[in-house]
Amino acid sequence: MNALLASGRALISMLIVAWAVATATFLLMRAVPGGPFTQERTIPKAVREAVEARYRLNEPWHVQYRNYLTDAATLDFGLSFDHPGHTVGEIIAERLPRSIILGGLALAIALGLAFPLGTAAAIWRDRIPDRMLAVAAAAGVSVPSFILGAVLLYWMAYKFRMFPAGGWGSARHLVLPSIALAAMPTAYLARLVRAGLAEVIKSEFILAARARGLSQVQAVVIHALRHTLTPVLAYLGPQAAAIMTGSFVVEKIFNIPGLGLMFVTSISNRNYPMIMGVTLVYTVMLVGFNIFSDALAHWLDPRLSRKTA
Repeated sequence: MNALLASGRALISMLIVAWAVATATFLLMRAVPGGPFTQERTIPKAVREAVEARYRLNEPWHVQYRNYLTDAATLDFGLSFDHPGHTVGEIIAERLPRSIILGGLALAIALGLAFPLGTAAAIWRDRIPDRMLAVAAAAGVSVPSFILGAVLLYWMAYKFRMFPAGGWGSARHLVLPSIALAAMPTAYLARLVRAGLAEVIKSEFILAARARGLSQVQAVVIHALRHTLTPVLAYLGPQAAAIMTGSFVVEKIFNIPGLGLMFVTSISNRNYPMIMGVTLVYTVMLVGFNIFSDALAHWLDPRLSRKTA
C-alpha cells in the first residue's frame, strides 16, 4: 500500500513538474522578440502569413498554449520548422538513442572509475593516492566539459590523429566525447565515495571485521562500500538524466547528430516545437531518474523509508 501511494505521489509530481516546465518554456519562447520566420526578409508577406497559418502561429497565444498542452499530452509536438514534412517526435526518436548511447557510455566510465579511485583514496587516506585523487578531482570538477573536449579534439584528433575529429558511425567516434562527458561526474563521484568511506571506515563494524581477520581492503569492499551508495544515488538522479540526453556543447563540438546538437540548432533557428519537445523529454527523464534513484536508495537503505513515513 505504501509503495502504491509513493508511486502515485511520484507520478503526480512528475506531471506537475512537466506542466510547469512546459508552461515556462512556452511563455519564454513567446516573450522573446521576433519569430521563427522574421529573419526571412525575402519571403513575401502573403507567403509568410500562409506559413504561419500552417504552423498555427497566427492564433492567439492562449489558443496556442491550449493546443500545445493538448498535443503534448498525446506526445504530439507538431511539425519541425527546420525539417518540413517531419514531426518533432520523429526527429527526437531518431536522435535521442544516439545521445543515450553516448551518455550511457560516459556514465559507465564515470562509475567504473569513481568507485576504485574513491576507495583507494579512502583506504590510503592522507597518503599519495589520496592526494593524487584530490588534485585530479579538483581538475575534473573545475574544467568544463567543452574545454576538455576542445583539448582532446586538438591533441588526440588533429595532432596525433588517434581518433576521428567528430561525427557518428563507429565506436572510435565515441571515445573522445564520452571522455569529455565523463570527466566531471567521475571526479565528483570519486569525492563522494571517498568522503563516505572515510567516515564508515572508523565504524565499529569495520573494526570488528578487521578483528575477524579481514584485511582493510576486504573490509571496505565487502562491508563499507555499500554504505556510500545513498549519496551516490542522490547525485546520479539528475546527473544521469543530464548525461543521458547528452551534453549540448559536447555534441556540438564533436558534431554528433544527437538530441543536444539538434537543441542548440533549434534555439538559434527559433524552432518552437523542437525546443519545447526536447525540453519536455529532458524534464521527464530528469524527474524519472530522480524518482528511480530515490526508490533505489530507499530499497538499499530501509531506514530512509522510516524517516519519511
